[in-house]
Amino acid sequence: VVPVKIIQNKIFFVYFLQKKGKQCVMIENTEFYLEYLPINFSVIAQDKSILPPYLGSTLRGAIGHVLRNDTEACHYLYDNRRLDKKRKEVLNPYIIVPPMIGKKLFYKNDILNFDIMFLGDGAKYAKNVIDALSSQGGLRLGVRRNKFIFDKAVHKTDQRVIWQDRTFYQAAIRKIPLVYKTLDNVESVTIKFLTPLRRRRNNELLKDVDFSSIIRNITYRIESLTGRYGGWVDTEKMEHIQKLSSKIITTKKDIELVNMERYSNRTNEKMDFGGLMGSMSFHGDLSLFVPWLYAAQILHIGGNTTFGMGRIEVEFI
Repeated sequence: VVPVKIIQNKIFFVYFLQKKGKQCVMIENTEFYLEYLPINFSVIAQDKSILPPYLGSTLRGAIGHVLRNDTEACHYLYDNRRLDKKRKEVLNPYIIVPPMIGKKLFYKNDILNFDIMFLGDGAKYAKNVIDALSSQGGLRLGVRRNKFIFDKAVHKTDQRVIWQDRTFYQAAIRKIPLVYKTLDNVESVTIKFLTPLRRRRNNELLKDVDFSSIIRNITYRIESLTGRYGGWVDTEKMEHIQKLSSKIITTKKDIELVNMERYSNRTNEKMDFGGLMGSMSFHGDLSLFVPWLYAAQILHIGGNTTFGMGRIEVEFI
């Protein structure tokens, strides 16, 4: 990244893409930069199916099953901890965003939609996942492994079809920058926890959260993801807002620990999958935190984000 031009007192940079033949893009001076590829997948139920109310773990397992013959892609997407000596801080290069907690019963021809966000260099394996889904016909979901036929893949932002009717459209594969948005005069913020927020300390699931821990988590995630999968972060500014976050006070707390379980095919047993849900409000000089909170809505926070855990929605006042 090198400075290239000053426009209206803002420094712009050229971010050189690694792949030859790609045009350089000019970006405003920001505190972080990460590209990702958001894809919406559609599969169609072939018979009556009863599925878990939350499908994050179910979808991850089913996708891993169809991807098992693609050794390179499977290792890159699924074996990060094992390939990196099981270091806990290693984050996966994708996030599965299943439907919101709710529907359990699917009838024949019902459509199931879910998103996968391929983060940074993880986007290079999006086609591998699509090829695996198309070659296997779709996914087997639930305890009874009911079949859902692969119907379509669409770029979540561009709305361009990536795969349909056994045709793959390479031109639709386009990574986009993680949103970097600022707002002035933000004095209050409400954060809604849409899926369970899981945070552990000494192997114990934490039953509370504050603003500082939210900011530390999202800054850590961005630093780890950019360091491993491409992009960058201004560590000096990151550390600065981490310190400032301790001055933000909690004005309202309406959260509870929601108990959930998931079944692990690897261990053949049920595993705890609960976490905090609800909403919290905070007050203080919050403008500097806005870009990071916007990013957190895309990247999620806490543990098990690969399954879609820690999804938040933010409102600013």
